[in-house]
Parts: sequence; C-alpha cells; structure tokens
Amino acid sequence: MNGMGKKETSFAAKLRVLMLAIAIGAVMFLYACGGDTDSTNTARQYPTGIGDDIHKQLKYDSRVQDYTEDGNTLYVNVNDSWMQSPPGMRERALGQWYSLWQSAQGKKDGLKIIVQHEGNTLDSWSGEKGFQPAEIKKKSSAAHEAS
Repeated sequence: MNGMGKKETSFAAKLRVLMLAIAIGAVMFLYACGGDTDSTNTARQYPTGIGDDIHKQLKYDSRVQDYTEDGNTLYVNVNDSWMQSPPGMRERALGQWYSLWQSAQGKKDGLKIIVQHEGNTLDSWSGEKGFQPAEIKKKSSAAHEAS
C-alpha cells in the first residue's frame, strides 16, 4: 500500500500544479483581454464647438493663413502645408468647408470657395462643379508655349 499512496500523492501534486498553472494563465488572459476604459485614440481632434462653425474651423486649421469673404465667394489663403497635402485630403477639406459655409450662408446658390497660395488660385469648390483641383502645367508644355 505504501507504493500506491506515493503514486497518488505524486499524481495529486502534479494535478495541483497543472490546475494552478491553468488558473494563473486564465487570470492573465482575462487581464490582458479585458476591456480597457482608457481611450487609445491619440489623433488630434477639433475642440468642442469647432466642427460646426466654418470660421472657427478655418482659424483652427494649421494649413490656413487667413480667409476673406466677398459676396458668395470665400477666399482661403493657405500655407505650404496645404501644398504638400495629397489631393484627396485637399478635396475632403474643401468639401467639408463648403458644406459648413453653405449651412452658415443659408444654403444660397452660387456659393464658391477658392483656395489661394501666394496669390495664385489653386483648388476651388462650387455648388455647380464641386471640387476643381489646381491646374498644374507640365514643364514640356510650358517649353513649347515659349518657343
């Protein structure tokens, strides 16, 4: 009987260690996969109240130097950051500005936003044509025009 008792004790000890390892693993799994209440979104966001006001949004946008209104046209002067932005980001920003400006103006017809850089007209957005990207002349066509 002595031999039998040692085997059971050895088996029980191994089982106890295995159960302890499973319990520790389960606790670690639950801790690692548990819902974290902290937000991991570190993207820069507009402060409250900026998203619905075109004037505040233009003032907050680091790509915008200044802007002026002339009748139904909003002129937005931008810096080099705008020039380095991909066309899709520029189109999205202009579309958002247009919809905000349109709602601020009472959804009048004939509204237009013109983006300028160093006095040159770049992109524009109007109700009739939508987004109009800057026309970039090719160097070869400019050389042909000069000759």
